[in-house]
Amino acid sequence: MKNILKYSFSILIMISCLVLFTIMAFKVLILEESPVGKDDGTQAPPSEETQDGEDKREEQNPPQPEPDVKDPKDAPFTAADSTYLSDALFIGDSRTLGLSEYGQVQGADFFANTGMSVYNVKEKTVNVAGIGSVNLDQLLSGKKYGKIYLMLGINELGYNQDNTVQKYKELVDYIRAKAPDSLLFIEGNLHVAAARSDSDNIFNNSNINSFNERISQFIDNKKIFYIDVNEIFDDENGNLRAEYTSDNTHILGKYYVNWTEWILTKAIVQ
Repeated sequence: MKNILKYSFSILIMISCLVLFTIMAFKVLILEESPVGKDDGTQAPPSEETQDGEDKREEQNPPQPEPDVKDPKDAPFTAADSTYLSDALFIGDSRTLGLSEYGQVQGADFFANTGMSVYNVKEKTVNVAGIGSVNLDQLLSGKKYGKIYLMLGINELGYNQDNTVQKYKELVDYIRAKAPDSLLFIEGNLHVAAARSDSDNIFNNSNINSFNERISQFIDNKKIFYIDVNEIFDDENGNLRAEYTSDNTHILGKYYVNWTEWILTKAIVQ
C-alpha cells in the first residue's frame, strides 16, 4: 500500500510539472509573436484613425509652392540708339508728363497727366499727340507698341499699399492682355528730396522704396522688366539730389534728357 501511495504521489508531481511547463511555454510563444513588447525597436503600424487624421491634416495644409521671384539685374539689358523708343508708349503721372515735354524722346507716345494713378488710369482720357483724345483701352486697341513703359505710384502713397499693389498688378495683367507682343517696362517711382522725405509722413522715400520693391516682383525678365532710374538721380543717402529739383519732388526740366539717355542703356532686343 505504501508503494502504491508513493508511486501515485510521484505521478501527481510529474503531471503538475508537465502542466506548469506547458503553461509557461504557451506564454513565451504568445509574447514572441506579438509586435508589442518586442526588443528589436519595431513598432506596431499606426491605426486607421491615426492615418486618417494625418491625411486630413495634409489636405487642410497642402504645401505651398515657392514664389518664382526674378531679379531685375538678371535681365539681358543692352544699349540702343534713340530710334529704339520710336515704337514706345509711356504711361504715367506728372513725372512721365515731364519726360514727354523735356526728355526729347523721339517718336514715342505718352499717355500721362498730373493726377493719373492705378485707380483712375483706365477712366482717364488723354490727348495723345497724332492720335487725339482717347482712353487707355482705345489707345491700346488702336495701335500696337513694341515697348510700354509704366510709372505710377507716387499719387497713390496715401492709399492702403496692399490695395494699390493689387490694382497695379491688375493693370499689368490688363496691359499684357491688351498688348501681348509688347515689352513691358515697370519703372520704379522717382524718389523725393530729403527735405520732403524727412518731413512728410506719406510722400517719403521709405514708402516709395517699399512700393517699388513690391511692384518689381511682377517681372518675368522675358516680357516684363523692372528698371529704376533713381540710380542716376539719388544722393549717397538714397534721396533725390537737392540740386536736381526745385520742388523736392520733380526733377528740373534740363535733367529729363539724362533720364531718356539712361532708358536707352536698358534696352531689350529680342
